[in-house]
Amino acid sequence: MLRRILIVFVLICAVNAQAQERFGLLNSNYAGTDGVPMNPAHMADQWCRMDINLIGLDLFIRNDHVSVSSSSRTMLGEMSASFRSVQGDGFVFTESVRDGSRRAFANVRVVGPAIALNLGRNSIGAAVNGRVHLSLTGIDRPLARFAYNGLGFSPQWRTRYYDENIRLTAAAWTEFNISYARLLVAHDHTLVSAGVTGKYLLGHAGMGLGFDVLDHTVLDSARAQVHEATGYYGLVMPSLNAGHGLGLDLGLVYTRTLEQADGHVPHQVCEPLPYDWRVGASLIDLGGLRFRDAMAGTFRSSRSFFPDYNAVQLQDEHAVDSLIATSLSGFERSNDMSVGLPTAIAVQFDKRVLDHVYVAANWVQTLSLPSTMRLRRPNSLAIVPRAEWRRFEAAVPIVIHEYDITRPSMGFMLRLNNIIIGSDDLLPLISRRGLFGTDVYFRVKWTIFKGPRCRGRRQPSRGAGVRTALPCLLPR
Repeated sequence: MLRRILIVFVLICAVNAQAQERFGLLNSNYAGTDGVPMNPAHMADQWCRMDINLIGLDLFIRNDHVSVSSSSRTMLGEMSASFRSVQGDGFVFTESVRDGSRRAFANVRVVGPAIALNLGRNSIGAAVNGRVHLSLTGIDRPLARFAYNGLGFSPQWRTRYYDENIRLTAAAWTEFNISYARLLVAHDHTLVSAGVTGKYLLGHAGMGLGFDVLDHTVLDSARAQVHEATGYYGLVMPSLNAGHGLGLDLGLVYTRTLEQADGHVPHQVCEPLPYDWRVGASLIDLGGLRFRDAMAGTFRSSRSFFPDYNAVQLQDEHAVDSLIATSLSGFERSNDMSVGLPTAIAVQFDKRVLDHVYVAANWVQTLSLPSTMRLRRPNSLAIVPRAEWRRFEAAVPIVIHEYDITRPSMGFMLRLNNIIIGSDDLLPLISRRGLFGTDVYFRVKWTIFKGPRCRGRRQPSRGAGVRTALPCLLPR
């Protein structure tokens, strides 16, 4: 039972520092440094003059095969009771019996120092982040059941299974980001901005195991047969300087304003220019890492027989490398391994409903092909109503992962001046529904909302058709 309690603890507390996309926060007009990763163009007309992130942490984990629930309490209540009691028998682990392939994702981002600064029509930014990302895709239900129950799962013995495009990819790296955005058009009721982020990646560890084909049979409690295996393998143990890479984010934003935008320059007036709606599109996490000192190789149409798979011992990385190299015929050794970033296209839409009230819609679609060693992020759809003021904001993101409308998630984000805490999936923690994953994020920031000329001054008057706003130093 202790093992299962630890599994639950890991599910809730130990994985991902990027709460994946942070939908509750990224649409905010005061997101600052947190709006840049999804679309660097948002920085061009941000409503805060300067946003400095001091520290932050994002946690995310999700799978679609095993859920955890409680028989008598909420998940948070059961966890608390389990750590106070030696019994801890209230957790219920349930396997999904649905057909289709299985996926699992885990991310960790430690958000270090970051800045987003508006300089009029131009904005600049910089950030340092530590990231850990794992993705597992292409697992059919029988293989997922073996992974959970062990090869001793007798209902699937003596059945031949044929799987394709299985991918397990993981990497840890530090990224150093430089961002630039510019307001390109300010005319009539239209604002158009563009942005770019360049990334230098310092790799610390990597892992990849991919099967283009895995044809296998578990015969009984000791024997297993691999009829055909084609794919690749790579492993890089943790070190400070294990690999290097480059990355890129690109974005565009179109905004339909409520007032005339002719001659608009952000923060040259004391209040932001209100808008009716805006739409953005971006290409994020384009690039990858290359590790030159890896234990890696490829295998094609390999075969293997395990007379006693229970005797296989994998104490360290050398044992893993030896097992793969010696067990699979046709193995070809390599010292290089490349891992692609979790590339995706993203679309953001935001609509003003009332003063201070907005509803956003987001779409994130991964661009990772099944046959590549590229990290993968979940495909996501989100609807996010929010209420925002300069020093207070609340949002309720409703998210569908991997287009699975039967398992929507709902979260909550709260911003109190420079302190932010949120989650895109809170319901499983405070209810008795099955927990397939969860996430949480927080930020501690220092934000300057107004430009130097507007601090302590009254807002200048604005009128429709006014081509240039009066300077904030002039009295009304």
